Amino acid sequence: MNFTRRQIAAAGLALPFAGLAAAQEWPDQTIKVMVPFPPGGSTDIIGRMVAEHLQKQLGKSVIVENLPGATGTIGVGAVARAKPDGHTLLVGSVGTMVTNHFAYEKLPFTIDAIAPVINLADTPNVLMVRPSLGVNTAAELVAYMKANPGKLQHGSSGVASSSHVSCEMFKLRTGTSAVHIPYKGGTPMLSDLVGGTIDFSIDQISSSLKLIQAGRIKALAVTSRTRSSQLPDVPTLAETILPDFVMAPWFCVGAPAGTPRAIIQRVNTALNAMLTDKAVREKLDGYGIVPVGGTPDDLGALIRREAAAMRELSTKVNLRTV
Repeated sequence: MNFTRRQIAAAGLALPFAGLAAAQEWPDQTIKVMVPFPPGGSTDIIGRMVAEHLQKQLGKSVIVENLPGATGTIGVGAVARAKPDGHTLLVGSVGTMVTNHFAYEKLPFTIDAIAPVINLADTPNVLMVRPSLGVNTAAELVAYMKANPGKLQHGSSGVASSSHVSCEMFKLRTGTSAVHIPYKGGTPMLSDLVGGTIDFSIDQISSSLKLIQAGRIKALAVTSRTRSSQLPDVPTLAETILPDFVMAPWFCVGAPAGTPRAIIQRVNTALNAMLTDKAVREKLDGYGIVPVGGTPDDLGALIRREAAAMRELSTKVNLRTV
């Protein structure tokens, strides 16, 4: 079939209006918020807050579906394959949105299979050591590591986890070396740090806070942009030895690629409003999670920056899990 220039132009002009019409009609069915991890974790907590708020704002049923497995890749894959009509959303993280693409040899979806909607929040990591190591600052730890190359051991909650990536970036930026000991989760890793089996780690404040407060682990610095409200006396790495070092695992909302921009913008607006709610902010603060917000483009730029950093790191460190 042949089209005239006028017909082609008319079709092009109709596209934005078609997207607007879809947004006006949306949602016309239950919205599914996919959480690619089991219930109870940080991603799940945030996912349920997202579902609750969207249901109030939109007046339609919004449910959470947990689909764990393969460090989040099973759930993300399900969203990538879903119809891009705004009725399937993903609560993702830096791990599921970026790191997994450098940790798994072959994924059934690309990094751009999920359209960015909003960067919801981030959570500071903390650089911590066993108290018996005898260092009190990040600078002292670096000096010790340089004087004893390869002697110390650092733990993580698993290969390519946030704690692993943070420690590898720390070593790379400080020009130091240490042996990586991966664990199957943060709990056994912290247990060995308390027991002195390993020497240091960088991991989420939320999982280590009670041990730090009890003096069983010593916190040297946080890796967020600003100090944590939960550890206000602990400086950031950025204000001490590494001026632009920020490693704060983040949580976001995405949608299948091809979801109309007008729908993405409606979800973004609703969730930015959620982040201004006092009760929401207090709940996030209780978990050591810092609200962020912003535009879909802001999240897209963050994903590109993180991917570039991971691409560089993967040329120096083996992040492959399978």
